[in-house]
Amino acid sequence: MLEERLPIGVYNPDATKENSYYYRDEHNIFVNHSHDKGLGDSIGGTLDAYMNYNDPKLIEGIDNCWQYRNEYKGKNYKGKMVGVRHPDYEEKEDLPFFHLGRKMSRDHFSYTVVALRLWVIRTGKKSEKLTQIIKATPFGIRSMARWTLPLILWTKAMRGNKVALWLYLAQNIVMANLMYVPLWKLGNKICKWGDEVEQEDWKPYPEGERLQDQPKYMQWISKVTIPSYALMFAGTRLYVTPDTFPRMKKALQNSNLKMVGKTNYVQQMLFGVKGIPRERIESFKSMRGGRWSGYLNKRNDRHMILHEKNYTENVEDVDFVRFLYNETQLN
Repeated sequence: MLEERLPIGVYNPDATKENSYYYRDEHNIFVNHSHDKGLGDSIGGTLDAYMNYNDPKLIEGIDNCWQYRNEYKGKNYKGKMVGVRHPDYEEKEDLPFFHLGRKMSRDHFSYTVVALRLWVIRTGKKSEKLTQIIKATPFGIRSMARWTLPLILWTKAMRGNKVALWLYLAQNIVMANLMYVPLWKLGNKICKWGDEVEQEDWKPYPEGERLQDQPKYMQWISKVTIPSYALMFAGTRLYVTPDTFPRMKKALQNSNLKMVGKTNYVQQMLFGVKGIPRERIESFKSMRGGRWSGYLNKRNDRHMILHEKNYTENVEDVDFVRFLYNETQLN
């Protein structure tokens, strides 16, 4: 007997703060009802919402963050494409010259590519905007964020280059096993952060420990070992990466899986784990602080708590883990 799909919650683009923490704004971006609306990370949140709810307006919203412009916010761009985290997002002035005012990070660039690639997969159509964004994004995406060889190979693979895809998978398998996994294991051994706990056993700050209150050397080790948000980033990339070389893709998933938290079920599913306990997915409650890209152990550096209200619409993190369960765990 086949398992039934877990229900995805109510999606209401115009949800109020009484019923939802998230809503779709006038730019068709998924934001929240906090004081800053989460504008700085809104492309990542919009990608998750598109995965859950398949609303094409959300893809239009991400498109709106990338436009050819002659002038933008008082600066002359001479017809170049400008990428911004959100049309209303403001950043500090006096940015480095090579930044060119493009207020997009490498993560948000990649989330854009993932979203447009997922749209291609779901609709079977070609995305001209995807090619335009990849070609137009400069080497210095922003300060401290340059193009890397894996990023170059991955973006070529997203446009159908099989040689680039093979090289991307091969390079990342080598890097994960020779550098990322050993460093991650060594960091955990030194700092004794421990296994992640289940949600109901989590003690949030200030009762529970937090990375910011630990010695400086432990905070430094956390920075140089691959963090949870980077694993989430890698998982979403692999989710839309073609299965042209299935054994290599599986090998890379298994390598990344060695660094995933014991109770981070979203990352486990993104890296190909089967047999995730259905009861854990059904019982998960929505959290502030980005549960699936953070930690529920002593390495946590966020304000990770259950939402104060029992929201009934656009419960993104709950719907995301259920969506992945339905996509990866059911026959």
